[in-house]
Amino acid sequence: MLILIFSLGVLGGGYALTDADHHVERRATTVFYDDFSSGQIDTQKWDHDVSAHGGGNEEFQIYTPEKLNSYVKNGVLYILPTLTADRFGADIFRHGVLDLPALYGRCSGDWKGNKCLRKGDQIKPIMSGKLLSKASVRYGKIEVVAKLPKGDWLWPAIWMVPTEDHYGIWPRSGEIDIMESRGNTHYEQSWDGKPEGVTVEAVHIHYGPSWNNKKAPGVEYQLHNGHKFSDDYHTYWLDWTKDYLKLGIDNHTIKAFITPPQGHWHEGHLQGDNIWASGGKDAPFDRPFKLILNVAVGGKFFNEGFKNYPYPQPWHDAYANKSMEFWANRHLWQPTWHGEDVAMKVKSVKMVQY
Repeated sequence: MLILIFSLGVLGGGYALTDADHHVERRATTVFYDDFSSGQIDTQKWDHDVSAHGGGNEEFQIYTPEKLNSYVKNGVLYILPTLTADRFGADIFRHGVLDLPALYGRCSGDWKGNKCLRKGDQIKPIMSGKLLSKASVRYGKIEVVAKLPKGDWLWPAIWMVPTEDHYGIWPRSGEIDIMESRGNTHYEQSWDGKPEGVTVEAVHIHYGPSWNNKKAPGVEYQLHNGHKFSDDYHTYWLDWTKDYLKLGIDNHTIKAFITPPQGHWHEGHLQGDNIWASGGKDAPFDRPFKLILNVAVGGKFFNEGFKNYPYPQPWHDAYANKSMEFWANRHLWQPTWHGEDVAMKVKSVKMVQY
Protein backbone atom coordinates (compact mmCIF):
# COMPACT_ATOMS: atom_id res chain seq x y z
CA MET A 1 0.00 0.00 0.00
CA LEU A 2 1.47 3.36 -0.98
CA ILE A 3 2.24 5.91 1.69
CA LEU A 4 2.65 9.67 1.47
CA ILE A 5 5.10 11.12 3.99
CA PHE A 6 4.92 14.63 5.48
CA SER A 7 7.62 16.13 7.70
CA LEU A 8 6.60 18.12 10.79
CA GLY A 9 9.71 20.01 11.82
CA VAL A 10 11.84 16.91 12.36
CA LEU A 11 15.26 17.19 13.96
CA GLY A 12 18.05 18.04 11.58
CA GLY A 13 19.71 14.71 12.39
CA GLY A 14 16.63 12.74 11.30
CA TYR A 15 16.23 11.10 7.93
CA ALA A 16 13.97 8.64 6.15
CA LEU A 17 15.35 5.16 5.64
CA THR A 18 14.71 2.48 3.05
CA ASP A 19 12.44 -0.44 3.84
CA ALA A 20 15.49 -2.71 4.07
CA ASP A 21 16.69 -0.83 7.16
CA HIS A 22 13.75 -2.28 9.11
CA HIS A 23 15.09 -5.82 8.69
CA VAL A 24 18.29 -5.77 10.73
CA GLU A 25 19.12 -8.99 12.58
CA ARG A 26 20.19 -8.50 16.21
CA ARG A 27 20.69 -10.64 19.26
CA ALA A 28 17.47 -10.01 21.17
CA THR A 29 15.23 -11.40 23.91
CA THR A 30 11.43 -11.27 23.88
CA VAL A 31 10.38 -9.83 27.23
CA PHE A 32 6.67 -9.42 26.50
CA TYR A 33 4.25 -11.10 24.12
CA ASP A 34 0.46 -11.16 24.10
CA ASP A 35 -1.74 -12.48 21.31
CA PHE A 36 -4.83 -12.39 23.57
CA SER A 37 -5.44 -16.09 22.96
CA SER A 38 -6.34 -16.50 26.65
CA GLY A 39 -9.67 -14.81 25.91
CA GLN A 40 -9.21 -12.12 28.56
CA ILE A 41 -6.93 -9.25 29.50
CA ASP A 42 -4.00 -10.81 31.35
CA THR A 43 -3.51 -8.85 34.59
CA GLN A 44 -0.01 -10.33 34.85
CA LYS A 45 0.85 -8.40 31.67
CA TRP A 46 -1.31 -5.28 31.75
CA ASP A 47 -2.41 -2.53 34.14
CA HIS A 48 -5.51 -0.41 33.58
CA ASP A 49 -5.30 3.32 33.96
CA VAL A 50 -8.14 4.59 36.16
CA SER A 51 -8.52 8.36 35.89
CA ALA A 52 -11.05 11.12 35.24
CA HIS A 53 -8.94 14.25 34.72
CA GLY A 54 -8.76 14.15 30.91
CA GLY A 55 -4.97 14.40 30.76
CA GLY A 56 -2.78 17.28 29.73
CA ASN A 57 -4.72 17.69 26.47
CA GLU A 58 -8.05 18.22 28.24
CA GLU A 59 -9.73 15.20 26.68
CA PHE A 60 -13.32 14.16 27.28
CA GLN A 61 -12.96 10.60 28.62
CA ILE A 62 -12.78 8.75 31.90
CA TYR A 63 -10.41 5.78 31.78
CA THR A 64 -11.97 2.75 33.46
CA PRO A 65 -11.11 -0.93 34.03
CA GLU A 66 -14.65 -1.91 33.04
CA LYS A 67 -15.14 -4.78 30.60
CA LEU A 68 -17.35 -2.65 28.37
CA ASN A 69 -14.32 -0.40 27.66
CA SER A 70 -11.58 -3.02 27.25
CA TYR A 71 -12.12 -6.70 26.56
CA VAL A 72 -10.94 -9.63 24.47
CA LYS A 73 -13.14 -11.26 21.84
CA ASN A 74 -12.08 -13.95 19.35
CA GLY A 75 -8.42 -13.41 20.18
CA VAL A 76 -8.54 -9.63 19.67
CA LEU A 77 -8.23 -6.88 22.30
CA TYR A 78 -10.92 -4.19 21.96
CA ILE A 79 -10.48 -0.73 23.50
CA LEU A 80 -13.95 0.78 23.13
CA PRO A 81 -15.20 4.27 24.03
CA THR A 82 -18.76 4.37 25.40
CA LEU A 83 -21.12 7.02 26.74
CA THR A 84 -20.95 7.76 30.45
CA ALA A 85 -24.73 8.38 30.37
CA ASP A 86 -25.32 4.83 29.14
CA ARG A 87 -23.58 3.50 32.24
CA PHE A 88 -24.81 5.92 34.91
CA GLY A 89 -27.72 7.83 33.34
CA ALA A 90 -27.67 11.39 31.96
CA ASP A 91 -28.70 12.82 35.34
CA ILE A 92 -25.15 12.21 36.56
CA PHE A 93 -24.12 15.41 34.75
CA ARG A 94 -26.53 17.44 36.86
CA HIS A 95 -26.56 15.90 40.33
CA GLY A 96 -24.24 12.91 40.20
CA VAL A 97 -20.94 12.03 41.83
CA LEU A 98 -18.22 9.94 40.22
CA ASP A 99 -15.90 8.56 42.89
CA LEU A 100 -13.27 6.40 41.16
CA PRO A 101 -11.74 4.86 44.31
CA ALA A 102 -15.21 3.93 45.53
CA LEU A 103 -16.16 2.45 42.13
CA TYR A 104 -12.95 0.68 41.19
CA GLY A 105 -10.92 0.51 44.38
CA ARG A 106 -8.22 2.86 43.09
CA CYS A 107 -7.37 5.91 41.01
CA SER A 108 -4.18 6.07 38.96
CA GLY A 109 -3.33 9.64 39.84
CA ASP A 110 -4.82 12.71 41.42
CA TRP A 111 -3.50 14.94 38.65
CA LYS A 112 -3.72 18.71 39.25
CA GLY A 113 -5.87 18.46 42.35
CA ASN A 114 -8.86 16.39 43.34
CA LYS A 115 -9.71 14.71 40.02
CA CYS A 116 -10.44 11.20 41.32
CA LEU A 117 -13.76 12.55 42.61
CA ARG A 118 -15.87 14.43 40.05
CA LYS A 119 -19.31 15.98 40.44
CA GLY A 120 -22.09 17.06 38.08
CA ASP A 121 -20.99 18.75 34.88
CA GLN A 122 -17.30 18.14 35.73
CA ILE A 123 -17.82 14.46 34.96
CA LYS A 124 -16.49 13.49 31.53
CA PRO A 125 -19.15 12.32 29.03
CA ILE A 126 -17.13 9.39 27.60
CA MET A 127 -15.70 6.24 29.18
CA SER A 128 -12.78 4.44 27.52
CA GLY A 129 -9.82 2.16 28.12
CA LYS A 130 -6.10 2.72 28.59
CA LEU A 131 -3.76 -0.23 29.12
CA LEU A 132 -0.13 -0.04 30.28
CA SER A 133 2.32 -2.90 29.92
CA LYS A 134 3.89 -4.24 33.10
CA ALA A 135 7.02 -5.04 31.09
CA SER A 136 9.44 -2.39 29.89
CA VAL A 137 12.44 -2.20 27.58
CA ARG A 138 15.54 -0.04 27.26
CA TYR A 139 16.53 -0.40 23.61
CA GLY A 140 14.63 -2.96 21.59
CA LYS A 141 11.81 -3.57 19.14
CA ILE A 142 8.11 -2.96 19.81
CA GLU A 143 5.48 -4.34 17.42
CA VAL A 144 1.73 -3.81 17.78
CA VAL A 145 -0.67 -5.32 15.24
CA ALA A 146 -3.79 -3.17 15.32
CA LYS A 147 -6.78 -1.83 13.41
CA LEU A 148 -7.69 1.76 14.26
CA PRO A 149 -11.16 3.06 15.17
CA LYS A 150 -13.44 5.10 12.93
CA GLY A 151 -15.71 7.79 14.35
CA ASP A 152 -15.50 11.54 14.78
CA TRP A 153 -13.20 12.90 17.50
CA LEU A 154 -11.66 9.54 18.42
CA TRP A 155 -7.94 9.67 19.20
CA PRO A 156 -6.26 6.23 19.25
CA ALA A 157 -2.66 6.02 20.38
CA ILE A 158 0.18 3.51 20.75
CA TRP A 159 2.96 5.15 22.73
CA MET A 160 5.66 4.75 25.34
CA VAL A 161 6.56 6.56 28.55
CA PRO A 162 9.40 6.00 31.03
CA THR A 163 8.80 3.55 33.86
CA GLU A 164 10.07 6.19 36.27
CA ASP A 165 10.59 9.94 36.03
CA HIS A 166 14.37 9.61 36.22
CA TYR A 167 14.96 13.08 34.76
CA GLY A 168 11.75 14.56 36.15
CA ILE A 169 8.09 14.79 35.20
CA TRP A 170 6.85 15.07 31.61
CA PRO A 171 8.42 16.00 29.27
CA ARG A 172 11.77 15.82 31.07
CA SER A 173 11.98 12.02 30.90
CA GLY A 174 10.69 11.76 27.33
CA GLU A 175 7.81 10.23 25.38
CA ILE A 176 7.75 8.11 22.21
CA ASP A 177 4.60 8.13 20.06
CA ILE A 178 4.57 5.02 17.86
CA MET A 179 1.16 5.88 16.42
CA GLU A 180 -1.45 8.60 16.87
CA SER A 181 -4.43 9.12 14.60
CA ARG A 182 -7.90 10.66 14.45
CA GLY A 183 -11.09 8.75 13.68
CA ASN A 184 -12.77 11.48 11.64
CA THR A 185 -13.62 10.49 8.06
CA HIS A 186 -13.74 14.04 6.63
CA TYR A 187 -11.19 16.13 8.49
CA GLU A 188 -8.58 18.34 6.81
CA GLN A 189 -6.33 21.35 7.14
CA SER A 190 -8.13 24.58 6.32
CA TRP A 191 -5.36 26.17 4.27
CA ASP A 192 -4.46 23.36 1.84
CA GLY A 193 -7.06 20.62 2.26
CA LYS A 194 -4.51 18.03 3.43
CA PRO A 195 -6.33 15.16 5.20
CA GLU A 196 -5.86 14.84 8.96
CA GLY A 197 -8.39 12.11 9.76
CA VAL A 198 -8.54 8.33 9.62
CA THR A 199 -6.35 8.09 6.50
CA VAL A 200 -3.44 9.72 8.35
CA GLU A 201 -1.31 8.74 11.34
CA ALA A 202 1.68 10.35 13.00
CA VAL A 203 4.84 9.47 14.93
CA HIS A 204 6.56 11.84 17.39
CA ILE A 205 9.08 12.04 20.17
CA HIS A 206 8.78 14.55 23.02
CA TYR A 207 11.53 15.89 25.26
CA GLY A 208 12.44 19.06 27.14
CA PRO A 209 12.58 20.65 30.59
CA SER A 210 8.96 21.87 30.60
CA TRP A 211 5.76 21.87 28.57
CA ASN A 212 6.58 25.30 27.15
CA ASN A 213 10.28 24.57 26.56
CA LYS A 214 10.28 21.27 24.73
CA LYS A 215 10.65 19.70 21.32
CA ALA A 216 8.13 17.40 19.64
CA PRO A 217 9.53 16.51 16.20
CA GLY A 218 7.34 14.22 14.15
CA VAL A 219 6.18 12.91 10.81
CA GLU A 220 2.70 12.32 9.41
CA TYR A 221 1.94 9.85 6.66
CA GLN A 222 -1.16 9.03 4.71
CA LEU A 223 -2.55 5.90 3.10
CA HIS A 224 -3.20 6.29 -0.60
CA ASN A 225 -6.34 5.90 -2.72
CA GLY A 226 -8.74 6.57 0.12
CA HIS A 227 -7.63 3.63 2.27
CA LYS A 228 -8.25 4.10 5.98
CA PHE A 229 -6.36 2.80 8.98
CA SER A 230 -9.72 1.52 10.19
CA ASP A 231 -10.01 -0.79 7.15
CA ASP A 232 -7.19 -3.23 7.90
CA TYR A 233 -4.72 -4.42 10.49
CA HIS A 234 -1.22 -2.94 10.32
CA THR A 235 1.94 -3.51 12.32
CA TYR A 236 3.03 -0.33 14.09
CA TRP A 237 6.61 -0.57 15.32
CA LEU A 238 9.54 1.06 17.06
CA ASP A 239 13.18 0.02 16.59
CA TRP A 240 15.23 1.64 19.36
CA THR A 241 18.96 1.73 20.04
CA LYS A 242 21.28 4.25 21.66
CA ASP A 243 22.01 5.55 18.15
CA TYR A 244 18.46 6.10 16.88
CA LEU A 245 14.71 5.75 17.30
CA LYS A 246 13.13 4.37 14.11
CA LEU A 247 9.34 4.33 13.78
CA GLY A 248 7.31 2.68 11.08
CA ILE A 249 4.38 0.67 9.82
CA ASP A 250 4.47 -2.80 8.26
CA ASN A 251 7.63 -2.95 6.12
CA HIS A 252 8.03 0.82 5.85
CA THR A 253 10.37 2.92 7.97
CA ILE A 254 8.60 6.24 8.37
CA LYS A 255 11.20 8.18 10.32
CA ALA A 256 14.54 7.72 12.03
CA PHE A 257 15.40 10.14 14.82
CA ILE A 258 19.18 9.94 14.97
CA THR A 259 20.89 10.54 18.32
CA PRO A 260 22.67 13.91 17.93
CA PRO A 261 26.46 13.78 18.48
CA GLN A 262 26.16 16.38 21.25
CA GLY A 263 22.87 15.11 22.62
CA HIS A 264 19.23 16.19 22.37
CA TRP A 265 19.68 19.23 24.62
CA HIS A 266 22.24 20.85 22.35
CA GLU A 267 20.46 19.77 19.16
CA GLY A 268 17.14 21.12 20.41
CA HIS A 269 18.59 24.51 21.44
CA LEU A 270 16.76 24.14 24.75
CA GLN A 271 16.98 26.90 27.36
CA GLY A 272 18.64 26.58 30.76
CA ASP A 273 20.97 23.99 32.24
CA ASN A 274 21.15 20.56 30.59
CA ILE A 275 18.94 18.33 32.75
CA TRP A 276 20.31 15.24 30.94
CA ALA A 277 24.00 15.96 31.56
CA SER A 278 24.26 12.87 33.78
CA GLY A 279 22.81 10.61 31.06
CA GLY A 280 23.98 9.36 27.70
CA LYS A 281 23.95 11.29 24.45
CA ASP A 282 20.54 9.77 23.76
CA ALA A 283 19.05 10.97 27.06
CA PRO A 284 16.26 11.08 27.97
CA PHE A 285 15.78 8.04 25.73
CA ASP A 286 18.35 6.01 27.65
CA ARG A 287 16.04 4.63 30.34
CA PRO A 288 13.40 1.84 30.39
CA PHE A 289 10.04 2.70 28.82
CA LYS A 290 6.68 0.90 29.02
CA LEU A 291 3.96 0.64 26.36
CA ILE A 292 0.52 2.29 26.43
CA LEU A 293 -2.54 1.48 24.30
CA ASN A 294 -5.55 3.79 24.56
CA VAL A 295 -8.41 5.53 22.78
CA ALA A 296 -8.98 9.11 23.91
CA VAL A 297 -11.78 11.42 22.75
CA GLY A 298 -11.54 15.11 21.88
CA GLY A 299 -9.10 17.53 23.43
CA LYS A 300 -6.18 19.54 22.11
CA PHE A 301 -5.00 16.91 19.62
CA PHE A 302 -7.80 18.28 17.45
CA ASN A 303 -7.43 21.70 15.86
CA GLU A 304 -10.33 24.13 15.89
CA GLY A 305 -8.90 25.70 12.73
CA PHE A 306 -9.17 22.45 10.76
CA LYS A 307 -12.26 21.69 8.70
CA ASN A 308 -14.54 18.83 9.62
CA TYR A 309 -17.43 17.80 7.37
CA PRO A 310 -20.40 18.07 7.44
CA TYR A 311 -20.20 20.09 10.67
CA PRO A 312 -17.48 22.07 12.50
CA GLN A 313 -15.70 21.03 15.68
CA PRO A 314 -18.50 20.62 18.24
CA TRP A 315 -16.73 22.47 21.06
CA HIS A 316 -14.82 25.73 21.38
CA ASP A 317 -11.25 25.60 22.64
CA ALA A 318 -11.79 28.77 24.68
CA TYR A 319 -14.92 27.44 26.40
CA ALA A 320 -14.48 26.63 30.10
CA ASN A 321 -16.34 23.31 30.00
CA LYS A 322 -15.45 21.87 26.60
CA SER A 323 -16.48 18.31 27.43
CA MET A 324 -20.05 19.35 28.27
CA GLU A 325 -20.26 21.40 25.07
CA PHE A 326 -19.12 18.27 23.23
CA TRP A 327 -21.82 16.26 25.00
CA ALA A 328 -24.51 18.86 24.27
CA ASN A 329 -23.66 18.55 20.55
CA ARG A 330 -23.78 14.75 20.49
CA HIS A 331 -26.46 14.84 17.78
CA LEU A 332 -23.61 15.85 15.43
CA TRP A 333 -20.95 13.25 16.21
CA GLN A 334 -22.85 10.31 17.69
CA PRO A 335 -24.20 9.20 14.26
CA THR A 336 -20.58 8.58 13.18
CA TRP A 337 -19.99 6.12 16.03
CA HIS A 338 -21.07 2.64 14.91
CA GLY A 339 -20.81 -0.19 17.43
CA GLU A 340 -17.36 -1.77 17.66
CA ASP A 341 -16.08 0.33 14.73
CA VAL A 342 -15.14 2.91 17.38
CA ALA A 343 -12.80 0.44 19.09
CA MET A 344 -9.09 0.09 18.52
CA LYS A 345 -8.60 -3.62 17.87
CA VAL A 346 -5.25 -5.20 18.75
CA LYS A 347 -4.25 -8.68 17.56
CA SER A 348 -0.84 -8.89 19.20
CA VAL A 349 1.85 -7.00 21.09
CA LYS A 350 5.53 -7.95 21.15
CA MET A 351 8.35 -6.27 23.08
CA VAL A 352 11.93 -7.33 22.40
CA GLN A 353 14.96 -6.25 24.43
CA TYR A 354 18.27 -5.82 22.57
